[in-house]
Amino acid sequence: MRLRGITLLVALGLTLSPLTVAWANESTPLKELLVEKGLITKEEASTVQDTVFARWIDRIVFSGDLRLRHSTYFFENNADGTYNNGVTEHRERIRLRIGAEIKMGDVTVGIRLASGTGQQTSTNQTENDLFNGKGIWMDRAYLSWQGAATRWLKITGGKMSNPFFTIYTSDLVWDEDVNPEGFAENLTARPSAHVHLFFNAGQFVLNEVAINNHDPWLLGEQGGISVEPTRIVKATVAAAFYDAVNASGQGSNALGGTVQQGNSRFPASCTATPPADSCYLLNNYRILDLATLVSVQAGPIPIAFMGEYVRNVANTTTTGTASGQATGNEGYQIGAIVGKAAEAQSWEFAYFYKLLQLDATLADLADSDFGTGGTGRRGHIIWAAYNPTPYLQFKTRYFTTKSIPFAPGYSTATPWGNAGDVNHIQVDLTVKF
Repeated sequence: MRLRGITLLVALGLTLSPLTVAWANESTPLKELLVEKGLITKEEASTVQDTVFARWIDRIVFSGDLRLRHSTYFFENNADGTYNNGVTEHRERIRLRIGAEIKMGDVTVGIRLASGTGQQTSTNQTENDLFNGKGIWMDRAYLSWQGAATRWLKITGGKMSNPFFTIYTSDLVWDEDVNPEGFAENLTARPSAHVHLFFNAGQFVLNEVAINNHDPWLLGEQGGISVEPTRIVKATVAAAFYDAVNASGQGSNALGGTVQQGNSRFPASCTATPPADSCYLLNNYRILDLATLVSVQAGPIPIAFMGEYVRNVANTTTTGTASGQATGNEGYQIGAIVGKAAEAQSWEFAYFYKLLQLDATLADLADSDFGTGGTGRRGHIIWAAYNPTPYLQFKTRYFTTKSIPFAPGYSTATPWGNAGDVNHIQVDLTVKF
């Protein structure tokens, strides 16, 4: 007991002192440092089991990041009075995420905590309210199984990272901060060294309705193929179908989270945090999603060309104040990223054009940075990023967006939160650890 107590105290002291740097640089075993400091004898050191520490450390992989962001919004042509025309809004924001994966044989437990206000599409915290405390939320908590003899199959349950193949253009459907809740299955196969096949499925809980057995779920299936015809070219094509079951109709209050701009709702002016039965979706959402990624190594410069097309194949004519009026059920995004800001002194530039009609997909899961988030918007995205080290990145993004006109007679007010035309600048400093 005495030896164990001394060992733990010294380990803590090393962590909080400059000795940690020496330890990391020289890779000196902990028990040798204890002998050097005269805290234990060589005989006592010989009784220390190296595997007591290594067994647990080897199971755990820690990760995290801290991002400082400046955002500026420029609002124009607003129709519903939510934002005044010509207003410029500045915000300073913080994002902190800390996570770990613990591997125990075929089972992995994943945990991640994040800042924010609990929104499904954002982990940002705005700097405001006279230095008040900022919240930490459970961002991920999942359990996954992947057998040693069945590496082609992975099964996950809980609140997880997105289990589908996604690229930047996938924010038509999925904001990068969305962590679905429910179950997922991932299958892979390699019929040859240059061909990779995959199939992903998810059964996600959108809400729990206590008054009936019609809980809304999002069911998704995706199949795809990656091909590497040469050493410098790789192409991936994926097709997905997402079905929001029991997600529309009065009384569903389907999503229950933060409401973003877009989608046909009743009433059209529902608030951001609607009480039950006051803000429901008028239409069903059965979404076809086609994604393509082509990566080319042009000498020392990687280039990624990508595009995505989405279509809600359900009927998307309004059934409320303007029955029979089409509201738009398609969207697409296309562009390229030149370079890759990852290693020390690396950079990247990108351009994308995006159009997402009002009912093309579920607005409350789509990207929250394009305009004011959601659907019913089109525009351009440009960014540049530079990494002076592998752990530090400077990035600037510029969004110039316009609202897509809605069907005549849809409502006397535009759908919730329509901020008209919005230009948006983000300046980020991110540290990964």
